[in-house]
Amino acid sequence: MSMPLTALWTVPLLGALVCAFLGSKARYGALAFSSAFLALAGGISYLQGSPSALAVLTETGPQWAYGVCYRLSADSLSLGLIGLTAFLNLICVAASWDLKVSAGYWACFLALASALTGVFLARDLFFFYAFWEATLIPMFFIIGLWGSSGRLHAAVKFFLFTFAGSVFMLLALLALVSAHHRVTGVWTWDLGSLDPKTLGAAAPYVFWGLVLGFAVKIPMVPLHTWLPDAHTEAPAAGSVMLAGVMLKMGVYGLLRVAIPLFPDLSVEMYPILGGLAALSTVYGALCAMAQTDLKRLIAYSSIAHLGFCLLGVLSRTSQGLSGGTLQLVNHGLTTGALFLMVGFLYERSHKRGLSDFGDLASRAPYLAFFFGFATLASIGLPGLNGFVGEFMSLSGAMSAPFPIFAFVGCLGVTLAAAYALPAFQVVFWSPAGPDSVSAKVSDLDFRERAILWILCGLMLWIGLAPKPWLAWFEPALRGLVR
Repeated sequence: MSMPLTALWTVPLLGALVCAFLGSKARYGALAFSSAFLALAGGISYLQGSPSALAVLTETGPQWAYGVCYRLSADSLSLGLIGLTAFLNLICVAASWDLKVSAGYWACFLALASALTGVFLARDLFFFYAFWEATLIPMFFIIGLWGSSGRLHAAVKFFLFTFAGSVFMLLALLALVSAHHRVTGVWTWDLGSLDPKTLGAAAPYVFWGLVLGFAVKIPMVPLHTWLPDAHTEAPAAGSVMLAGVMLKMGVYGLLRVAIPLFPDLSVEMYPILGGLAALSTVYGALCAMAQTDLKRLIAYSSIAHLGFCLLGVLSRTSQGLSGGTLQLVNHGLTTGALFLMVGFLYERSHKRGLSDFGDLASRAPYLAFFFGFATLASIGLPGLNGFVGEFMSLSGAMSAPFPIFAFVGCLGVTLAAAYALPAFQVVFWSPAGPDSVSAKVSDLDFRERAILWILCGLMLWIGLAPKPWLAWFEPALRGLVR
């Protein structure tokens, strides 16, 4: 029996197991399995013929105790995020190629990709939660074993914060499943079968339990404090996967679980959730302006960018949902590229401070070009990908109740230029100071340039021709709006 969806999460898991025993050759195994994972994700999308056909792509196994059932399903939203996972995983393998790391490093990235894929495929909430928790383990080791000097503190903080949020989500799921059984006499964890009306007066508490679990992962202000430390101390490739995919789990959880199960409550609570999303766009930007560490600056910018995604998604308008979902992809590309380039700088100089550099444009022109390109995409320059996602998200927020949230988001767009452009100027164009390490920085090699050409090419493609990307997600989002 054909089981392509099962293969999507088992191929990288098998790769992780194989790489763990390959020793010094593990990077070759990681490259092979990452390539196979991306080819499989692309092949499934291609063979379906159109995004709308993906809605019927499901796999179901036998039912276990208490209604637990192995149930997977792929629509255009889930497969799009799986494609992003596979693509960035391969990018991380290529970017880490010259690192002197153990086999466990490569195995952890493949295990992380497997767990993330399971989150995007699972339609049984028991398996959804199991895959959700499984993502914590490889990322904990990626930060704690291969990060920089403060890696252990950052890894523990990351684990405790995200695990605490997951506990609230688990309690909410248990309450939902138990209430359904108490009223109907049927045990089930199936997302499509559960009836939230069985909760009665407890529905708002269950809704907020789910939201809290997802909001920590996004992260939404004020539950964001774990993110800057995790990004700052993680290796560059770890930051790419953390920002590029793991933060998207929270928004995906809202889209897939919380909002469909509690549509009325999501409307009723929009003033709170939308206000926090708008606050995140400004707060993240203001915190980024205060940073002197380049990597920490980009970490805070992620909080702001995810605020735009939330504004679009929570607006419940077609334009806002499309823009917010596209911005998930945009953020993965632009922020992923920026984190990679900070990693390239750190590998050469072992410094990340803005004042540690200067006049890099003359010493590393390729690095200056790609960093400037990704910076402009990140702040939403028209013609690049960030503009499309932010504009549509803010347009959707403007059409929703409380359009003041859209005005606050526009302030966040302005502040993005106020922290990103000065940082770029200081590092690449300002005169080098007496303590500058710019002399140690060589320009990008062929492998690094190839990676960034691909990422920047995608930024330009989405910016100039977003219609195919929007059309891909449209069937799944149309169902959510309906």
